[in-house]
Amino acid sequence: MTDLTRNAQCVLRILESGESLTTTEILARAKKPEHSDLCADCAGGDSVVAGANQLVERGLITKKFGKGGYRWVLVRD
Repeated sequence: MTDLTRNAQCVLRILESGESLTTTEILARAKKPEHSDLCADCAGGDSVVAGANQLVERGLITKKFGKGGYRWVLVRD
């Protein structure tokens, strides 16, 4: 998956926890020290949404719009 943007890699790493998260929740986790090596680029909602949409296009995650904005979840085989 090296052809993924850093933002997409960040979102994917965060969603590997198995939780369904909103864009705001992903942003909050991206700022934590354990994600600082990869998620330094995820400074705003636009960058997270762009990265997440790349993952949606590849079928790796899904998104649903609802209260609180988009909710993202990792697709499990």
